[in-house]
This record gives sequence, C-alpha cells and structure tokens, in this order.
Amino acid sequence: MPANETTRLLHEHIDDDTEGIVDWDGPDDPENPVNWSTSKTWGHVAIVGLLTFLVPLGATMFAPAIQQVMRDFESTNEVIASLIVSIYVLGWGLGPLIVAPLSEVWGRLAVYTGSNLLYVVSTAACALSPGLGSLVVFRMLAGTMGSTPLTIGGGTISDLVPVQQRGLALSLYMFGPILGPSIGPLIGGFLTETLGWRWIFWVLAIVYGCMTLAQVMIMRETYPAAILQAKTKRLRQETGLPSLRSKLDKGLSSRQVIVQAIVRPARMTIMSTINLVLSLASAYVNGVVFLLLTTAPVMFQSEYGFSAKDVGLAFVGFGLGNIAGLAVFSATSDRFIRKRAAENRLKPEHRLVPALVGAPLLALGLFWYGWSAQIHAHWAVPIIGTALIGAGNVLFNTAIIGYLIDAFTAHAASAIAANTVIRSVGGTLLPLVGRNLYAALGWGWGSSVLAFLALFCGSALVYLYVYGEAMRSKHPVRF
Repeated sequence: MPANETTRLLHEHIDDDTEGIVDWDGPDDPENPVNWSTSKTWGHVAIVGLLTFLVPLGATMFAPAIQQVMRDFESTNEVIASLIVSIYVLGWGLGPLIVAPLSEVWGRLAVYTGSNLLYVVSTAACALSPGLGSLVVFRMLAGTMGSTPLTIGGGTISDLVPVQQRGLALSLYMFGPILGPSIGPLIGGFLTETLGWRWIFWVLAIVYGCMTLAQVMIMRETYPAAILQAKTKRLRQETGLPSLRSKLDKGLSSRQVIVQAIVRPARMTIMSTINLVLSLASAYVNGVVFLLLTTAPVMFQSEYGFSAKDVGLAFVGFGLGNIAGLAVFSATSDRFIRKRAAENRLKPEHRLVPALVGAPLLALGLFWYGWSAQIHAHWAVPIIGTALIGAGNVLFNTAIIGYLIDAFTAHAASAIAANTVIRSVGGTLLPLVGRNLYAALGWGWGSSVLAFLALFCGSALVYLYVYGEAMRSKHPVRF
C-alpha cells in the first residue's frame, strides 16, 4: 500500500493522541450505534421487544395443556406435571450464565442468531417429543435458549439509546416478560381444546422462526467493543500494521475474557450489595407473579366455578394492569429523567422511582385479590386485584432493569444476567409453595403474607434510592 494511503487511513481511523489505538471517527461516527438513524435504532428495539414477548409467552401457554399431556402419556406423576412447566423458567436462570459472557466476547448479533435458531429447533422438538422425559429436556433447552433476549436485550438498548430516551425503549423491552405470561394461558387453552397440546409448540416454533428470519435480515452488531474490534482487524489488513488495537481492548486473550465474563455475574451478585438486594427483590416479585399464574386457576375454579376457558379470560385483568403500568412508565420515566438531567442532578438511582410506587401497588393488589376471594365477593373484584398486581409488577421490574443498565453501563448485560438468574429461581421455586400456603392460611391471610413481604422489598428500595449513590462510590465492584 502506498505510504500516503496508509497515512490517510491512520489519520481517519486511529486516535492521534494515543499511537496505534483505534477509536470512533469522532462523535458523529456512523458506525457507532448511538448515531444510527431513528428507524434503524427503533427497528432493533422492536425486534428485541417482540422476542422478549414470545419467550415468556411460551412459559405459560403450556400450562392449560398439562392434564391433556399427562393423559396422552398415561402418567399421574404430579411432580413431573409441575416440572414440565417450571423447568422452562429454570432454563431462564441457566441461560444467562452462558449467553452474557458470549455476548461480551463475540458480540450480541452472533449470540442472538445462534440462540434463536436453537430455540426454534428445541421448541419443534417439544412438539415431536415421544415421552415425558424428552419433553422435560427439550423444555429446559428451550427456556435456556430463550433467555437470550431477556438477558442481553437490556445491553442492546444500552448500546443504542441515550440515557434520557430509554424509558420508551425499556417499556418495549419489558413488554414481553410482563404481558406474555398473562395472555399465554388464554392462547394455550384455545390451542389445546381446538388443535391439541402439540400445536402449542408448533405455533411457537413457526412464529419465533419468522422473528428469527427478521432478526437475521434487519439486526446488525450493536456492542461497541465488538464493532471496534472488527474495525481494528480490518485496519490491520488495510495498513499492514499488526500492532493496532481497539480502544476498548483490555489486552486479554479470548479465554481470559470468557472466564472473566462468566465470573462477572457471580461477582456482581456476591460483591455488590446493591445488585444482590435488587436481585432478591426481583426474585420475590417474579415468584409472586408466577405463584398467581399457578394458583389463580384453582381459586377461580373452586370459589367461582370457572371453566378452563373462563380462567383464561380471568387473566385479562392481569394483562390490562400490565398495559396500564407500561403506559404510566412510558409517559413519565423519560420526562422525569430529562428533567433531572437538565438540572444536572441525574443519577442511576432516579431510575428506581417507578419501583417505589410499584411495590406498594403490588401489595395493595395482593390484599385486594386475597380478601375479596376470601369473602367471596363478585368475581370481578379479585380480577381488579390482579390488575393492580400487574401494574405494580411492571413498574417494579422495569425500574430495576433501567437502574442496572444505567449503573453498570458497559457491563449491563452481565448485571442483568445476574439479576435474571436469581429472578428465575424465584419464579421457579415460590410457586411450589403457593398451594400449601393458601391451603394453610386461606386466600386472605395467604395473600397478606405475600403483600407484607412486597412492602418489605419496597422499603429496601427506598433505602437504595437514598443511599445507593454513596454505596456505589464507597464499595465499587472492580472487574
């Protein structure tokens, strides 16, 4: 290559202040995802939002089909019947341990594509399962692969959307995990009665396959470290200078980066008091939601004589509450953050404000739901309670995800992974005690116990809102 051409390449792409360091070509570099067009940015956010809707949908769509499955396979094992549902949620906890590290080493795009394809294959395998054992295995694999958009979707938003505009993006991102489980039983009940339980998986595989095709065609790499690394590799070939390195290159081998990234979520949980508290609170709230999803059918059938289809319709209240929570969050979050930024007072703890409202709202919904069922009020009254639970759940979880993104920035994927692991364990384990809790205490006091614990979680977030900045400064987590 001629010397003058090499000089031009070096001048255009390499930081003049630090010899051999490849950086963005100024603040308006079109390769930097924050400078992408509005349509391209929100196209990526929309795809991530739809993927995070379909995966949780698969968690509860299968619930109404359990009895039909057990009859088909001539089994009466109640543990297996519960495991077929909960093993999917457990997969959400296992997946982030693999997905988050790989996304920070290989970039987000390759991980999205590979895991999406495996999700389609494992879901189709569920539809073809010859026995309960294989069905459990493929359900766990589907849950594990489906954890990808739930785990690194927040990181993708962090790559693309400025902090002052993330409220709407976070609403779309949280739309699926919040709304999907509420309408899953309705769709699953219809498919089970009309086409049979195997078609639940065929429909999921077909729809998710279409979304995977759209993801491959539309999405591009968003992880800054991966983009700069690819740019560095290209410039090494163009300039003949093997000493060039990315500004975000830490000088570690791929193996070191993978090991570090795998260990990071565990370190975040163990060494960051803030992340541990938020993860435990998220686990509890997620457990309450799945406990509601698994016990509400029993309540409505035993107390109000609802049929299976009626139970599915009863979850419409929960879904409407979710939508209301999303609407409130979308309308207020970005406005509040922009106001704090204009006042030069913006800090990550401001993201927790919706959760400070969501926790007591969740508790109110639990009190309302439990005691209205206990006194056998009109069936619409406990449904209103589920709507309050749904709204509180949305405000709580969306706020925590936003906080993790803002507080951990470049390592947001690992922070969310740590949160997702513990949150999924809560969603798997707490429902297992739900029926015994209500059998021992009744609908009123059983729900009250859950409500008091929700208020305790809210008080912990109040403490973090007030003292979180000082805690982060005094005890930073080093990576």
